[in-house]
Amino acid sequence: MSEHAASLVLRQAGIANPRRLIGLIRRTIAFLELDLSGLVVLTEAASGPYAVTPVLAALAGTERVIAVTRASRYGTVEAVTAQTRALADLCGVNVAVSAAPRPGDGGPRSAPTVEIHADRSLELFAAADIVTNLGFVRPIDADVAAAMKPTAVVPLMCEGWEIRPGDVDLAACRARGIPVLSTNEDYPGLEVFAYSGWLALKMLFDAQIEVHKSRLAVVSSDKFGPVIADRLDRAGAVVRLLPHLRGVPAAALADLDALIVADYTRDDQIIGPDGDLSAGELAAAAAGATVVQFAGRVDVAGLTAAGVQVYPGIEMPGHRMALTLAALGPRPVIELHAAGLKVGERAVRARLAGRPLNEIVLRGHALGSRIM
Repeated sequence: MSEHAASLVLRQAGIANPRRLIGLIRRTIAFLELDLSGLVVLTEAASGPYAVTPVLAALAGTERVIAVTRASRYGTVEAVTAQTRALADLCGVNVAVSAAPRPGDGGPRSAPTVEIHADRSLELFAAADIVTNLGFVRPIDADVAAAMKPTAVVPLMCEGWEIRPGDVDLAACRARGIPVLSTNEDYPGLEVFAYSGWLALKMLFDAQIEVHKSRLAVVSSDKFGPVIADRLDRAGAVVRLLPHLRGVPAAALADLDALIVADYTRDDQIIGPDGDLSAGELAAAAAGATVVQFAGRVDVAGLTAAGVQVYPGIEMPGHRMALTLAALGPRPVIELHAAGLKVGERAVRARLAGRPLNEIVLRGHALGSRIM
């Protein structure tokens, strides 16, 4: 595929500047000293900014990248394949994208190969040293754990507290002796978690809340709350951080421009008939406020019926963000996924060398740690 054609494919997928994307990948690999040589990585092939992961692994020298995919609301298998192929071609390295290779189906490979598989068979998991927990790879259940190599590892592309029920069967991995490791999103030089504050800013701007001089409340009992509140404060807003809305006086909500719901860890409803307060109660207390859904369950239909503006206005369960950090651009995805692969690299090399695996340390700072 020519550079022009490949760039066009990626631009149509929402990548505004493909050349910048490639530079970000290479700089992040260099910063982390990511070296996957001799290792087999199983991850996902996905669309838009998430197309980077298998190509990133290939650029880091992996022996083989197995990328599983399926059709979804984000794109067809054909679209994902085209985007992965376009990025691989643009990187200027000898990376092949194929749809059919299977373990043992040919002679020795002369270069890293990104394989795209739509079948997600257990044989693919059995070949991998590093298995990521990304969307199309999940769930990592008991059958997957039983199929994996005894020296394999599962690095999470998130912090340990962010793991969702059902994504990874921790008990099955523990029984198999497969370590599941979290990624430190505050690692110096990356600071991926800090993008959360910038994402909240973007969402407020998109909801036509100017932030500067605006009166805002952030409802959160987890790590998102302080990070978001600090960023909004630095942007000139008057900010209150509330751990919940139970018992909050109506007068404390009366003059709000926006109420940012940002509690990822709560399973229960935050605003609604079973929540801290109902949609009607919020409408009565803060008639002009916009509810911004960063993370957490709110009664969108009830709020809309009560005349409360909600952005982005989607019904979603707990343990979900309305938008991911990719809404800002590709850098957060690249940095987080590269960091997760680095955790996997250090962990699996320790396993293969028979060393104890209590904490993965990089340049004197903890990049990842075992969560089970």
